[in-house]
Amino acid sequence: MPKIKQIARHDLAAAVKKIKTPFYCYDASVIRSRYAALRRALPGGWRIYYAVKANPNVAILEIYREMGAMAECASAGEIMAALKAGYKGGEIALSGPVKTEAEYGLIKKHRPSIVHAETEEELRAINGLGGLQKVALRINLDLQLSKISKTGSACIMTGGNDKFGFSPGEAKKLLKRRGKFKHLDICGFHVYMGTQILSAGMWLKGARRFVEFAARLCSGTGSIKPSYVNLGGGFGIAYRENDSDFDLNKLGKGMKLLDKKIGKISSFSKAVFHIEPGRFSIGPAGVYVMKVVAVKKMNQRRYAMTDGGIHHALFPFRISREFPVKILNRKESGKKLRYILGGPLCTSLDQSELPVKLPELRPGDILGIYQSGSYGFSAGMQFFLSHPMPAEALIDGKKLRIIRKPSAYAHLFRDQSGL
Repeated sequence: MPKIKQIARHDLAAAVKKIKTPFYCYDASVIRSRYAALRRALPGGWRIYYAVKANPNVAILEIYREMGAMAECASAGEIMAALKAGYKGGEIALSGPVKTEAEYGLIKKHRPSIVHAETEEELRAINGLGGLQKVALRINLDLQLSKISKTGSACIMTGGNDKFGFSPGEAKKLLKRRGKFKHLDICGFHVYMGTQILSAGMWLKGARRFVEFAARLCSGTGSIKPSYVNLGGGFGIAYRENDSDFDLNKLGKGMKLLDKKIGKISSFSKAVFHIEPGRFSIGPAGVYVMKVVAVKKMNQRRYAMTDGGIHHALFPFRISREFPVKILNRKESGKKLRYILGGPLCTSLDQSELPVKLPELRPGDILGIYQSGSYGFSAGMQFFLSHPMPAEALIDGKKLRIIRKPSAYAHLFRDQSGL
């Protein structure tokens, strides 16, 4: 399988000359390359949803729609974004542990291709909408996978002790009395095995176990033959220097074996299988760009003070902490030093917990936090300490487009009213 394209430094340098820092920049060619590589690794009949929560920008969604991906949404707002990007209701899946009047209203109006249901109250509410809605039960199954990968980067989120989905026992009971929901076609299953899984072998292990469980569930509840099975996402991307990329070659080989196994299970004779990656699809296509405004040393620690921070990039500063950082305005040379990145917000939260290693920095240097295409802009703390919102830009071939204008301060007051 060919090497997947990475976002080019010279393209980012050109963007810096036209856009005021801080801002997010995405590369459409990286998005398309990663989607195509994933598509090649899957069996022909499998379908891909793009997990909108990873990056809900409408322009990004338009790219995925053009490539043939459906949209997996987890809120009414994400459905609205998908619709604005040109998706139809039948190309959208709705997830989420809590659905409110807003989501139910959109279900009734647009009829998503599938709703991933997580409570019996939700089933009753959708049933009350009338019509006929396809529903898959999200199963909270303890797949007994390793909690941490060899590099410490994978966090398996399913396992029976969280708020999501139905337990296996509850799902079995619901399927036996599914006839009481006259306006629902309970036609399949959904599982979420984890997040940031770097081992294709680990992911395949979980997929096999879920397929085996779903087959037993079908045969034990009146020979149900699902038309829909979704194995979720969870494919990781490399953040640390010693992380290995998720191996699509290994995934492809394992998927062929899994698909052959599925073909021998009579319960799945009508089932279409799906996955819903987000971070893997868009993460490496994005960079958060910021400027060094000052450099100082305190108690033997070096600080690079930047105009970007947790208000725009919460994950790199506080949660994942080990995003790769590069100098964009000049070639990196010389001995690397350890710097704490310190943003403009007057809180000690607004600094990187772990230092980054970079050549000696000076005011005016432009830094890029890579792997920021997912859970970047939308996962920031945009209103914290009332700073401007950053622009979002898209590199598409030789074109540089602003796909979200920066907001100086107007967004702070747009929905407020004075006394």
